[in-house]
Amino acid sequence: MSKGTGPLSKLYNAAVAVGDKVMPQAVQPLWQSPAGPKTVFFWAPLFKWTLVLAGLGDTINRPAHLISINQCGILALTGLIWSRWSVVITPKNYSLLAVNLAVAAIQSFLIAKHLKWRSDNAKNTVFKFPYLPHDPDDDC
Repeated sequence: MSKGTGPLSKLYNAAVAVGDKVMPQAVQPLWQSPAGPKTVFFWAPLFKWTLVLAGLGDTINRPAHLISINQCGILALTGLIWSRWSVVITPKNYSLLAVNLAVAAIQSFLIAKHLKWRSDNAKNTVFKFPYLPHDPDDDC
């Protein structure tokens, strides 16, 4: 239960009180769990699955040359960091572990997809460096 006194805390507390009364006995272990639906430990990973869905959409629809290595690298790294954190906190949060491993895996796949495209098209790529002097007679 929330200890806040604001309107959202009151709404949340009322919803939990109703849930306590109507929750079936079979679901009570999850409902009463320290990482269950009464806590942020449940809702944060649930909403983080949208990052996984976005990554899946990118694996299907995004062309490899439009994948950002920096963005995917940071998302993969944060997925690994939060995966580690989810097993050292109390209570251990296995739903957070699962979603972060999924984020790390999908973003790593996107990095591999872009790097494969980059190696396949290395000879066709033209790099433009507008701030460096360029000698037109240079064949490099």
